[in-house]
Amino acid sequence: MNLLSFSGVLSSVLSILLALVILLIMITVHEFGHYIVGKIFKFKINEFAIGMGPAIFKKKRKNSDEVFSVRILPLGGFCAFEGEDGESSDDGAFNNKEPWKRILVLIAGATMNLILGTLILVLSVGIYGQLLVKTYDIKPSTEPEYAGYSLQNDDVLVKVNGKNIFLSSDLSSALDGKNKGDIVTVTVKSKGEVVDRKVRLRNDVDIKNLAESFSAYTALGISTIERIDSSSDNELENKYLLRVKDSEVYEDCTRIFYISDLISYAKTFTANQTLTFYYSAGGSDKQEKSIVITEDLSQKSDSEILEILGIKQTTTLLKYSTENVKFSFFETIERGFAYSVSIAGTIFRTLGELLTGKLGINAMGGTITTISVTAEAIKLGGFNYFLEIAGFIGINLAVFNLLPIPALDGSRVVFCVIEWIRKKPVNRKVEGVIHAVGLVLLLGFSILVDVLQLF
Repeated sequence: MNLLSFSGVLSSVLSILLALVILLIMITVHEFGHYIVGKIFKFKINEFAIGMGPAIFKKKRKNSDEVFSVRILPLGGFCAFEGEDGESSDDGAFNNKEPWKRILVLIAGATMNLILGTLILVLSVGIYGQLLVKTYDIKPSTEPEYAGYSLQNDDVLVKVNGKNIFLSSDLSSALDGKNKGDIVTVTVKSKGEVVDRKVRLRNDVDIKNLAESFSAYTALGISTIERIDSSSDNELENKYLLRVKDSEVYEDCTRIFYISDLISYAKTFTANQTLTFYYSAGGSDKQEKSIVITEDLSQKSDSEILEILGIKQTTTLLKYSTENVKFSFFETIERGFAYSVSIAGTIFRTLGELLTGKLGINAMGGTITTISVTAEAIKLGGFNYFLEIAGFIGINLAVFNLLPIPALDGSRVVFCVIEWIRKKPVNRKVEGVIHAVGLVLLLGFSILVDVLQLF
């Protein structure tokens, strides 16, 4: 193994370890929330554990039966209350405490995750700035009504119609339902100054689900580029289409924004003509590809033309970059909190769209997927991404744990509320079975979505 490959392996391992650290910290903080509120209300706690599986360290508190443990698998943790899933004669047992106290204990875990996640996001914005979309290749328009109503290159998107833009879903939400020709106000940071630009939309924006944002970006004039994913010509594999050669001066040549641009150009060719286009490996390089046309292409189908050009499949990509933008002290706090609200809202919308079928199950991932995606992001973005993802996971855990799904805190809260209203609990054995079945189903679902991500 050479030094370069060893360095890559080491970087990947460290990224995975950092991802595990994020997950372990957030779960430990969650359980500590249960623990600290439980201690305030004098609940009897049998064990507080960091990690899952066999214990590698155990210590009993003085003058108490309470045990602190560290376990071998860094994928969880727990705070075990006396009588949590059954009957107990101890006055400090979980189910012997008033329902309102149990509710506070149950929501304390999610509350801690929410607080920590938000603080981390505020810290991230304060140290590094907010990671926002930056334009660098606004699509030119020859239509006169668009003159003076466009973004400019090097604009950093801050708000659209007064709505903060943190995620692609925020942009989609701000523009959804608007039509080509509508004018929106886009707040940008340009050359260090915050500027409001009036932008006339280039196309209709009709967002079907949270996975869609393409039309929102292109409506603002952000360019696209075609990547050749597969080709009968190895020379073109994984290359980017740039322009067709219809002029001797490269800058005057017609750009290829979509594969249809190349196809339309090709349909003007007849037999014994040579079609030439420019492509790139992804940098500043540009290369020429010339193909001798042996037949009239005007009556050929799109797929036939692509086959003649040696192109099997392409993917349309958006052309924009990102930039960390810093804000004033109070703006940093405001945006950190607003970012956490945006993340929470997106999670709720995702769950809603999964239930209604707008999103497929492949949009989700389990624990392994979370670790994998987190590790990859940390590897690419460093400590900046480490903080952002830690905040994201914290808020995700907070929202998810409060859902009324059996085995989760939200479901236990529902049972406490029912007991509070009825003045008597649901049969403890029935509740225990519901939570046990829910836990098995959750674990099975987590494994299923991880497996689906592999394919």
